Amino acid sequence: TFEAMGVIATLPAGSDSNNNAVAHVEYRVTGAGQFQAGFPLTRVAADRFVGSLFSLTPGTSYDVRVWYVDPDGAPLDTGWIMTTSATRAELQLPAPTRQLRVAPAGSGTACSTQTPCAVSEALGQAKAGDEVSFADGTYYVGELTLPRSGTATAPIVFRGRGLSTILDGADPSTFTWTAQGGGVFSTTVTAADPHMVTADDAELFPYTSAADLGTLGTHGTPGFYAAGTSLSLHLAGGVSPATAQIRVSRYNDAFYVGQSNVAFVDLTFKHYGLGEDAKAIYLRDGSDVLIQGCHFISNDVGVGIKGAASRNVIQDNEFANTEFDWYWEDIKGVGGIEPGGVSFYSPVDGRGNIIRRNTFHDSFDGFGACPESSAATTNETDVYQNTGYNLGDDGMETDGRCANVRIWGNTFHDTLSGISLAPVVGGPVYALRNVIYRTGAGRSDAAYAGIPFKLNVDGEASGAIYLFHNTVDASFRADNAGFRLLTPGSWQLLYARNNVWVGSNYGFENSNPSEPIDFDYDLLWAPEAGWWSNLSDRHLQLLPELTTQTGQEAHGFFASPGFTDAANASFTPSATSPLVDNALRISGINDTFSGCAPDIGALEQP
Repeated sequence: TFEAMGVIATLPAGSDSNNNAVAHVEYRVTGAGQFQAGFPLTRVAADRFVGSLFSLTPGTSYDVRVWYVDPDGAPLDTGWIMTTSATRAELQLPAPTRQLRVAPAGSGTACSTQTPCAVSEALGQAKAGDEVSFADGTYYVGELTLPRSGTATAPIVFRGRGLSTILDGADPSTFTWTAQGGGVFSTTVTAADPHMVTADDAELFPYTSAADLGTLGTHGTPGFYAAGTSLSLHLAGGVSPATAQIRVSRYNDAFYVGQSNVAFVDLTFKHYGLGEDAKAIYLRDGSDVLIQGCHFISNDVGVGIKGAASRNVIQDNEFANTEFDWYWEDIKGVGGIEPGGVSFYSPVDGRGNIIRRNTFHDSFDGFGACPESSAATTNETDVYQNTGYNLGDDGMETDGRCANVRIWGNTFHDTLSGISLAPVVGGPVYALRNVIYRTGAGRSDAAYAGIPFKLNVDGEASGAIYLFHNTVDASFRADNAGFRLLTPGSWQLLYARNNVWVGSNYGFENSNPSEPIDFDYDLLWAPEAGWWSNLSDRHLQLLPELTTQTGQEAHGFFASPGFTDAANASFTPSATSPLVDNALRISGINDTFSGCAPDIGALEQP
């Protein structure tokens, strides 16, 4: 990918029958100087090791070599195996060879500045190198299919003007409402089973029965009930929908993309939510697609990915809904609301998709990064420098088939949980230098405590999970631990180094002590260092007691982290912080740092 590279080392058949070999990796810019060590590869099968190289330079060729170390000697322990590969160059959209101009009331075939055409006409004409330029306004269009692909050097570009260029999946009609009593009003819509309805830009809750709509469920949330083309609404206070601007989805998607080398730039998508699994842009086998600078507002899903979709880049976008105040139990009970801004459907056999520098807010889940199934050896998905806040459940989900998935430099706050790893089938998954704070937010009858990294799941076991240099401040609520392990849940390995775990009750709470963990060189800070469910005295007051009783954090720290200003979300270490220069050096993870040694946590003291 741009800044990382996956390494897959396949063993010759029968060369390590007792599975006791390990695999080391080194790399360098091609032909330039000494090799440097990367983080060791992880065994994921009897005949395969997998790992990643981080902090690489885009558009650069690297020599990569692997060395097997086998206590049994030959045939494996015989020297280096080397290959060469290159990272992707950063994306640069070329100047278009032709512009096709479209407008909301466009017509004809000229598609010119003087005589713009309709979107469907421009789609039919667009070929490699063309740019479809959208004038300001609202386009009530949907379920558009691209007839052809661009090329790597001449993509087809669809370009708008940000929030003033709106593709709207709603029916623009004015509806006639009939009072049904009890605050319920009904109408007939043109497209059956809408799943996204808004009133004055606020999403309405999708009730599953007319009875629940009549009572507004348990919590009095304004909502709707759809049965075919019959739509009933119940707004706050029982007011008539005629007094509000009602938008009812009539399209499942805006664009269905089965082609490659296409770009969507500076467009706004609203109200795509007809039927199940609706999404504004559907990358169904589409590859090398760029989605940049777009706004996805009140859609079931912003971007859906499925099939052989590879090397797609989703960057610098906003994904926003208005669901944060809905109750967790209500959303879980209804279903179909959870996926968030980006969703990987099953299967996704494509590789190298990238989600970076986006903002996700006011939804249930922020986004997903893994499908339930994949025939590919690894996913090679990179997720970095995103921000998620006001999310009723997970900031992001890596739940499913996650093999060589890399998560770094993201910030999640005001969520129930930060990053869900439940489960990461296959593995490995790496979470590096993420900042997570104010977990336990959102509305719930049970008032669930926050979970910065969620691993509890009743199902398939996870592969290896690596947590490096993350900063967690979970002191938002009185019952939050800096790191929590709940049951059920199982994994091959949970390995953590150089993290900050700040909690309001415990630094580390472990209700699942039978599973393998390896934690060290972390800083814990809470009223108690830890809580372990299988001990006669579960409360571990200080770090030496935690280490003696559990074997964890032999080189850890138990001290106030000394953030610059945690109350205002500044988690950089102060000059006197114990985080400074106290991290363990880890090849391939923290080779670059300021000062005498790396700092513990996500951020380095300047």
